[in-house]
Amino acid sequence: MLVGLTLLAPAPLAGQLPLSVSGQIVRLQGGDTTAMPGVTITLHRVSRTAQGAVDSIASSNDGTFRFRGAGDTTAIYLVSARYAGIEYFSEPIRAPGAGRIRIVVSDTSSSAPVRLGSRHVIIRPPDESGTRAVLDLFSIRNDGPDTRVGRDSLSPSWQVVLPSGALQPEVQEGDVSPTSIRFQGDSMFVLAPIAPGVKNVMVSYRLPVVVEHPTWVAPVDSFDLLVEEPGATVRGAGLASAAPVDLMGSTLRRWTAAPPTGGPGEVVFSGSSTLLGRALYWLVGIVGLLVLGGAGLAYRRVRGIGSVAVVSPEEDLVGALAQLDARYAGKRDQVAVEEWAAYEAERGRLKAAALARGRSRP
Repeated sequence: MLVGLTLLAPAPLAGQLPLSVSGQIVRLQGGDTTAMPGVTITLHRVSRTAQGAVDSIASSNDGTFRFRGAGDTTAIYLVSARYAGIEYFSEPIRAPGAGRIRIVVSDTSSSAPVRLGSRHVIIRPPDESGTRAVLDLFSIRNDGPDTRVGRDSLSPSWQVVLPSGALQPEVQEGDVSPTSIRFQGDSMFVLAPIAPGVKNVMVSYRLPVVVEHPTWVAPVDSFDLLVEEPGATVRGAGLASAAPVDLMGSTLRRWTAAPPTGGPGEVVFSGSSTLLGRALYWLVGIVGLLVLGGAGLAYRRVRGIGSVAVVSPEEDLVGALAQLDARYAGKRDQVAVEEWAAYEAERGRLKAAALARGRSRP
């Protein structure tokens, strides 16, 4: 009978492993840390089919915690703790789990010292839209013991100025959720709390060619300006010419400063490229007005007779994302920071497109 029951017992599901996640929660205090007992610790699972909290426990007297259970090898796990109204998260974890996770929480302050640590800017030549694509990767440094928060619920915790005239700003990848970043005018506002340490943010935007001398606020640690366009020059912030960088099939000239000095960094584009780009910019504007006028006329003609959605052949977004990840998996320390920034930007584009396609499906 026992043998029969054993044979009928369910076998472990494919893709499952025993999961064990353990660690400690501590609070920054002066120049040291102290254990935090009695704090609710939550284990989250994120997979292709579901996401959410799967378990929660209270930390013990010495701040330690442990989760055990069945782990999904296709999912990632996160551990979080809420302290002083702020949720702190661990790094992503995969089955079979990890030990010695350390969650560091801190008190909050609207005056905690937060600075622009490093900045790496990649500028592409003008395209048919009459604008230059820009990739701006920077780090936000909180050197104090407290988490930086806004003065009130409507105030940002930190902000930075983008080049004057920047268009279509968009968060690509980084340590701050895109939903916690707002763009207004030429400024980017971070609404999320900024915990002690370093957070990286990557932003893309476009600069019209009529912006002939764009400038970037210099960080405090290191500054890189990479320009693909021939004839452009860079000045300010102590930026000096360095060896060019080969990045995804293109050669970019590089100016660098560590640490920067003497105000913002400025790029001066050559007259010929500016004139050509300016012509493209205004041409695009004229064509845009014509298209809008034609669209209005077409709308009036077909209004009331229905419409048919035209669907283009689908790009294998998930496959492209997998190939990109396979190429760069585990190589963050082996490639230049600029190439890694370009990889994360392309990954963000594919991921956003895949998510948008998933939302548009019934």
